[in-house]
Amino acid sequence: MEPILLAAADAPVRFGVELLGLTEEPESVVAHLVDHPHGGGMHVRARYVLAADGANSTVRQRLGIDTTGPGAMAAVTTVVFDADLHTWCADQPAGVYFTAHGSFLPLYPEGGWAWLAPTPEDPHGADWADLVSRALGPGAAVRADVLRVQHWVMNAFVAERFRHDRILLAGDAAHALPIIGGLGMNTGISDVHNLCWKLAGVLRGWAGPSLLDTYATERQPVAHLTLRQAVANTHLMFQAQSLRQQQLRTGEAAPARVELPWSDRYFAQLGLVLGVTYRSAAVLTDGSPPPEPSDVGTDYVPTAEPGHRMPHLWLGRDRSTLDAFGEWFTLLTPDPTRWERRSATPWPLRVEPLADEHTGRCGVSPEGALLIRPDGHVSARWRDRPPGGSVLVHALATVTGSAPL
Repeated sequence: MEPILLAAADAPVRFGVELLGLTEEPESVVAHLVDHPHGGGMHVRARYVLAADGANSTVRQRLGIDTTGPGAMAAVTTVVFDADLHTWCADQPAGVYFTAHGSFLPLYPEGGWAWLAPTPEDPHGADWADLVSRALGPGAAVRADVLRVQHWVMNAFVAERFRHDRILLAGDAAHALPIIGGLGMNTGISDVHNLCWKLAGVLRGWAGPSLLDTYATERQPVAHLTLRQAVANTHLMFQAQSLRQQQLRTGEAAPARVELPWSDRYFAQLGLVLGVTYRSAAVLTDGSPPPEPSDVGTDYVPTAEPGHRMPHLWLGRDRSTLDAFGEWFTLLTPDPTRWERRSATPWPLRVEPLADEHTGRCGVSPEGALLIRPDGHVSARWRDRPPGGSVLVHALATVTGSAPL
């Protein structure tokens, strides 16, 4: 992913630069940095700081922001190695293999793998190639070419605050999620998807600073809900591995097919990823009762209710509603001509026609409309033709925390 991100970055990117401290000023934040590759220190002044510096976030610790949650759940070692495991996994190709002694993940088709297992008592004296072979089971007869070994802690917590004045936390700095279920990256990407359009609006002048308050209001409850599910998944995995280890010690044969207790929802977390509901000043509710949330976040029920992610609907041949969203607000309506007369606003806005066949599913009449935020969530809905000509301007002003212009 790194080359893709670097190619898309419209700003200088510097590696090997360490943050030593932050000085907050009335209208800015000054970062004190040291450039290790080139030597010497530097100061960078910014209007805002986005701290995405991981579970051991320097920024979070220097700000004194505490965390809630179980904390450290396990000491884990990742071993990256090359080996031909074709005969071991050919009958059951998968993205992750759970064993009694850790998990194996294929990294690339040519033979690259990662093994994740509890860190042994003497990691420095461990024969990692031998440990990998033994974890594969008797008769594996595989000699791993170990490329890298990394020790880390599986943390589980959510920061008590996601914002400190002009400094905002995102990703693992805001919430460290156990990897069981693969929810961490989705949650972190959703953080910045939620935050960066708001930052862009404030920096470009079409949003008020109060819009940034909605970041924590919207994302912190999602982090807690996701953490709860990831922790539950982790406990269930530990139980399943402990049971299998006990079977191996006693000589009990494993059943022909092991149906793990969480297999039906391990990678089926769409309710947590796509089905979250935002309730904040950046969402104008229309009085509709929200759908009942799933306890485990497994099921995703597409809905156009305000606060929800706008679902995929075909706008035309090979063009989805998802293709219409970007660095702007999108107004979806079956009656674009009427609404375009009201769309001359200082906010970035595009009007898109919505096919009549989708009006029932979206909960609007042929004269209604949906206002979609840049992050794809529905910020307002008018079921019928609005009573006044300035309703769109007032909605955008309210959602962005700015005064109507």
